[in-house]
Amino acid sequence: MRNQILNKTRFAAMAVLMIFSIAVLGGRAKAQNIDVDPGKEMGPELINAGNQIEGTWDVRVNITVCATGATLLSFDAMGLFAANGTFHDTNATNPAVRSSGFGVWERVRGRDYRFAFKFFRFDTAENYQGYNVVRHNVRLNHGGSSYVSSGTAEFYDADGNLMMLGCSNSTATRFQ
Repeated sequence: MRNQILNKTRFAAMAVLMIFSIAVLGGRAKAQNIDVDPGKEMGPELINAGNQIEGTWDVRVNITVCATGATLLSFDAMGLFAANGTFHDTNATNPAVRSSGFGVWERVRGRDYRFAFKFFRFDTAENYQGYNVVRHNVRLNHGGSSYVSSGTAEFYDADGNLMMLGCSNSTATRFQ
């Protein structure tokens, strides 16, 4: 019985990896750069926006087809933008198969930020499978209460070899 469950879990994991591979092969994965509108003058709210992203966020993540942006699956997550550019991520994925993520963030300009974080992957037998590096560009809303982001996830095997690139986007609101 346990072998059947493990085989079904491995099959599901391989199916997800195949979907990501098809998405990447169907188009070029590229993080979207988000710029402040060049025609708008930077007012005080943009000049002083430096650390407005700091805090804890409820996030809805969408894994997407890189070529089309079509959503493959969605899940809930939380992100912590801490002082001095440190970032922490966790999500609703089974903690036996994915660690928390740790990384960095920075303000690019105005209400635009970017972050990157790394987490480790395991199979259901708790064997190390590799790691992911997620990189996103973020646009904070005017009031600082929500953001949208988009970017990529780099999938590495246990030896550190890049296996594939996936795409995602997210929406977030401040946790209160």
